[in-house]
Order: sequence, then C-alpha cells, then structure tokens
Amino acid sequence: MPPDTVEIKSFISRFEERAAPLEKAVAEAWWRLSTEGSGKAQEELVRAGVEYNRLFADPEEFEQVAGWHAERGDLKELDEPLLARQLEVLYRMFAAGQGDPATLEKVEELEAEANAVYGNHRGLVGGEEVGENEVRHILRTSGDERLRREAWEASKTVGEEVEGTVRELARLRNRLAREAGYENHYLRSLHLQEIQPEELEEIMSGLQSATDEPFRELKREIDGSLERRFGATEVMPWHLSDPFFQEMPEGIEGYDLDADGYFAGGDLERLTRRTYDALGLDVRGVMANSDLYERAGKSQHAFCLSVGREYPYDVRVLANLRPEKPDSYWADTMLHEFGHAVYDRHVNPKLPYLLRTVAHTSTTEAIALMMGGLVEDSGWLRSVAGVPEEKIDRERLAARWRASGLVFIRWTLVMYHFEQALYADPDRDDLNEVWWDLVERLQLVRRPPGRDRPDWAAKIHVAVAPVYYHNYVLGQLTAAQLRGYLETNITHGPFYENPVAGRYLQESIFGPGARENWHDTVLRATGEPLNPAHFVESLKPLT
Repeated sequence: MPPDTVEIKSFISRFEERAAPLEKAVAEAWWRLSTEGSGKAQEELVRAGVEYNRLFADPEEFEQVAGWHAERGDLKELDEPLLARQLEVLYRMFAAGQGDPATLEKVEELEAEANAVYGNHRGLVGGEEVGENEVRHILRTSGDERLRREAWEASKTVGEEVEGTVRELARLRNRLAREAGYENHYLRSLHLQEIQPEELEEIMSGLQSATDEPFRELKREIDGSLERRFGATEVMPWHLSDPFFQEMPEGIEGYDLDADGYFAGGDLERLTRRTYDALGLDVRGVMANSDLYERAGKSQHAFCLSVGREYPYDVRVLANLRPEKPDSYWADTMLHEFGHAVYDRHVNPKLPYLLRTVAHTSTTEAIALMMGGLVEDSGWLRSVAGVPEEKIDRERLAARWRASGLVFIRWTLVMYHFEQALYADPDRDDLNEVWWDLVERLQLVRRPPGRDRPDWAAKIHVAVAPVYYHNYVLGQLTAAQLRGYLETNITHGPFYENPVAGRYLQESIFGPGARENWHDTVLRATGEPLNPAHFVESLKPLT
C-alpha cells in the first residue's frame, strides 16, 4: 500500500512550525557566543540547543518518520520527488537527534564550553598574551627563530586546556552512536552526511597515492629553502608559516611571492564586494549584518552563518580583519566565507522549508574554496584586485597554487586519519603520538624531540566541528570540476569576471537548495559525477 502523502505533508507542516523558531534561536545563540564570548551567551546556547534537540526526542515520531523514509521510493513513483527528498532530510535530522536526553544535553554544554575556550584563549609570547592573528603574523614574517618557536608553542597551549573536554565529547558522541546501532560517531556522521565510508576511503586513498611523490619533492624544496633561510640543519614545525602546515610557507625559493604585498594598503571589505559584483552577486546585505573586524572577546576564527530559513534570508559572516594589516590570508578568508554567504542567500525561497538550505556541506565548501582560491589567480589579481601587471609573476603564482593544493591535501589526510583513530578509542593514552605519527608520515614534518602534548586538540574542528574535514576535500574536488565546466562551457573564459557565471551558479547550485543529494547536484551542475581527476590534473606542473 502506498504511503499516505496527505498524512506525511501534515506531519512535515506541523514539524516546521515547531522547528523554525528553535532552529533560529540556536543560530542566534551561536552568533552571540561567537561575538561576545561571555558566560551568559554560553548558557543561552546550551539552553537553545537542548530545546532544539527536544524536537527529535519522541520515539514514536521517529518511528513514524523512519517508516515513511523506508517507503520513500514509492513517493517518487507517485510523482512526489520533493516530498521524497523532504522525508530523506527529515529522517536524517531525526536520526541525528536520537539518544539519551541527558547525554545530548551534556554534549551541548561541552561544545559551548569548548567553543568559548577556543574563542577566549590567548597564548604567551614574550610574556604577553597573543591571539591567533599575532601568531600567524609572526610565523609568516619573522626571521627570529626563537620568537617563531615561542609563537608556535603558544598556538598549541589551547590544546592542553581543552583536551579533557574533547575526549569527553568523543566518548559521549560514541555513546549516542552505539545507541543508534553504529560502531562509533565517525561512521554515524558519514551516514548522516549521505557519504559511504568506502566511497570516501577510495577518494582519500587515491589522493594520498596521487600526491605522495609530488608532495615529497615539494617538501624537499621547502626544507632546503627554509634551512638556508634560517641557517637550520633540520626544518621544525615553527619554521613553517602556519601552526598546522595547512598552507604553503612564505619565502620558499621558486615559490616566493610577496602575496601579502598584493593587498597592502587595500580594503578587503571593498575587494570582496568588487569580486562578487563582477559575478553579479551582491553581498552588501550580508556585510551589513556581519562582524568583520578583530576585537577582544569574539571568536578568533571565521565562519558564515545563516540565521533561520525565512526570506529574506539573514546571513552573517564573522571574521577578524585588521584594517592596518590586510594580507593574503584574510583576503582568501573573506572571499571564502562570502562564497558560503552568496550560496545561502540565493536558495530558492519557494522551496519547502526543509529543502531551503545547501545541498550538502561539500557543495557550499566547493563555492567557498573556488572563491578563496582566487587570491593566487594571476588573472583575478590583475582584473579584479587591480594589482599592476608588472607586480604579477604568473609562473610563480601558478607554481604556488599547485603547491598550495598539495599542502592542503596532505593536511586533510592527517585530519581524516586522526579523527578515525580518535573515535575508534577516545581513551587511548597515545593520541599525542598518533597525531605526530600522522604529521610525520603524511606532512613530512618532524615532531619536536620529546614532545608529548595534545597538539591535536588545538585544532578547533576536532572539538566543535567533528568529522567535517573530508568536506573540504570533496569541496576542493567539486570546485576544480565546477570551475573547469564553467570556463569551458558557460563563460568560455575566466569565470570570475563574468556575470553569466553568477547566473549559472544561482540556477544550477544555489537556487535548487537541498532538493537533490550532493551526488546529483554535482552531476547536474557539471555534466558528470564527482571525478577527482580534475583536481589531480590541476596539481601537475605545466609543460
């Protein structure tokens, strides 16, 4: 007997009425905590999260949704594809919210606590407190090895403060996963993200194999250049330009560019507007709602947040710009976060409530990564950023772009394997060693002799955005494939200076929202299933 579509639609309608204000309240509370960092804001986020989780607490409702979900194939035969997709989304929302209420509440408390610590923590350099911007500036510019080491070590001290919290979060998440019939939280998360573990493993292992030798050669070049620069016999983590080696180091021979110089004296807010204006995508409304400049008490990170799903959409970006020191890092970050924002703002408001969001985390990351990557694109630097032609070294920019891709993939492999180990056993006493084993093997970065500290816990994603990093990888693969399709078939030239590209993105990616899964979205928007070969090919040197 086919499912009762009238009953399903009535249930969804009633659920939306309950969910909309609670979902919005959680986002508002998250924004307040991130912009204020206060104990009161932390308590508000916990309360809002607990109320939201109660939406999914009724086991009878979950059983009903699960039953309909099992019959969703029949809905497609009844010409109800949107209803079938809403059931898919609703089922995963309910499945993610299942578990012991006390455990769910404790997870909310610990996540809010951890987020506040990451936002407020400051390490000590020279006896003075420094934030992430200061640490990053020292590692990108200083020639003082002692100062660099002190800054690098300061960046890791937050790990010691939150290690216990992160381990407890992993234990509690695993408990909820086992209650739901999964081996651990990692596998449960992939399932709820519509990702098959075997599919992801094939992609990640393929990228590891494809980048092994090119990265090893690149790392030899990096090490040789840094050894000469610092007069060192061996490159250590603090010789690199980023605390986690997520980005290509500065000052490497053959890749050396004054990337920050491209933006010196500029206005990154204005540059972001200009970039999206060229695509016909207006970001002024988002900017008006955002918190873009560094100040005490706010989160030191950057993110985009959509507050509710009512139209006109309330989309905000948090960043930590320093107007007196515009640089390539924050130029990239602004373009990245506003890539998320234009996606959120252009979802078709006529879609059903549950589908009024992005198709998948990886698809919004694809747009963000494609836009952020423009800071190393010679054409964009010239035509949009207004950098004089004589200051642009095309060959070095291209080489640096390929090197950045290699560095990025090797770092994501560390996160991919480490989180698997963490959720396999959060209580293992050798997690510090596991982390550094992965860093040495995959990033070829030597651990400091005798170091045994929870450096892994210094990465905020491990605590408050768990099992997320693979979405950056899927996003990077999608971005390479999408840009290639745009420039070959739609704009027949650089996408970033053509409003036709903006219209295509609105029609093929943004507007459809979550009416399809991510596999179908990529297929429809690019003409083929996700194909890592596009990204791998982009990493090869030009001949």
